Amino acid sequence: MLDRGEYMPLQYLVRQKWSGSYQGMRFMMQKMKVEEDSDPVLSVACWKEPYSFEATPEEKKTYKQFPLTEEGRLQAIEWLEQEYEAHIEEWKAAMKWDWEQ
Repeated sequence: MLDRGEYMPLQYLVRQKWSGSYQGMRFMMQKMKVEEDSDPVLSVACWKEPYSFEATPEEKKTYKQFPLTEEGRLQAIEWLEQEYEAHIEEWKAAMKWDWEQ
């Protein structure tokens, strides 16, 4: 996966959503309110290439939420690493997308 230093710091994620990709797996981290009266959380999604977050159907994305803290950010990174390892063959297959389609 990405070197841990390549992930955006918590201060960035509090203000901006951030997306990236690694060898067939795309991901997004963003602050989100689950319920109107609740504290915001760090919502993380991952999905297969080649499409953007907006162009990928919801049923093709996997989500998980974490506390909007530094510990939560580190947990989110660990979760992305676990998702990558658990589905490595799917991510590798997604890299073989035929862009001429």
